Amino acid sequence: MKRITYLLLSTLTIVVLLQSCNGCNNNKTTNKKVKVGYLNMVSSLTHFVALEKGYYKEQNIEVEANVVQTSDLIAQELVTGHIDVGIELSLTPALKQLDKNPNTIKIFSTSNITPANGFDGIVVKNDSKIKELKDLSNKRVGGFPGTTANVFLMTYFKQLYPNLTLPIYVPLTPNLHIQSLEANQIDALFAYEPVLTTGKVKNNFRQISTSIYGSQFNPCPIGVGALNQNWYSQNTETAKSFLVAIDKAFDFINQNPNEAKAILAKATNLDSNIAKVMNTMPLSKSTEIDLVNLDKYLSLLKELQETTTLYKASEISIKQD
Repeated sequence: MKRITYLLLSTLTIVVLLQSCNGCNNNKTTNKKVKVGYLNMVSSLTHFVALEKGYYKEQNIEVEANVVQTSDLIAQELVTGHIDVGIELSLTPALKQLDKNPNTIKIFSTSNITPANGFDGIVVKNDSKIKELKDLSNKRVGGFPGTTANVFLMTYFKQLYPNLTLPIYVPLTPNLHIQSLEANQIDALFAYEPVLTTGKVKNNFRQISTSIYGSQFNPCPIGVGALNQNWYSQNTETAKSFLVAIDKAFDFINQNPNEAKAILAKATNLDSNIAKVMNTMPLSKSTEIDLVNLDKYLSLLKELQETTTLYKASEISIKQD
């Protein structure tokens, strides 16, 4: 009897040890929590949809999301590891961070902005004497802080009108855009959605150009989704699950544009009537980045001295099957 009891206890001990060992292995599984930074605007629509439709939950992902005020700050937060994912930011500050901190950021999506679908444009007050882009010569044009909007507007203007004096760029935080134009503190506004449509609908602003980004480079991959490279390497399965959710949101937006805009209005406290008529930012799925187009754009950014390094699209983008 003692022998049988001893064998049973031994067997039980082995089972417990095996279960403990399995528990150790489970502790090494990928962390399913993702720290997300996003701009509280149309460019973050995939994130808003993924939350609203439960796509993150489907992938068993816990998202800790926080609003970040500018693309420059998102790039900085990515490099320092304060966030794991930037839903959408301008490519330029991401590259500038890579110049200073190599191998810290990976791109998982790019915009496909054209003159027709662009989320940006130049607006003026309805009674302004400014009728077209060339009339911006030596005029004050307000827009997003940072170098991206400034450099691209000035470069495009110089290409079109090489003999005219450049506009005077006035960097403004988005909350000041409409009121600055209304108060005549600026002569024109280089606006992004939803400010672009809000100004036209509520303030009777007049649009004098289609998308600056889409007109200069078509389609334009200026907006990107990005990951912290170290986090991606250490949490690849979680990252892939996150991208499945974002890609599913991308498909939903394309298939249900009106419902997607309603979700945008809800997430950003935007007037639903404005959301219905505005453009959203067209972004690529993580599996459909146009590397050829992105390479051409990276060359343009190097020519414009927006980055000190000529990056290859394949090297700074994630490899997704």
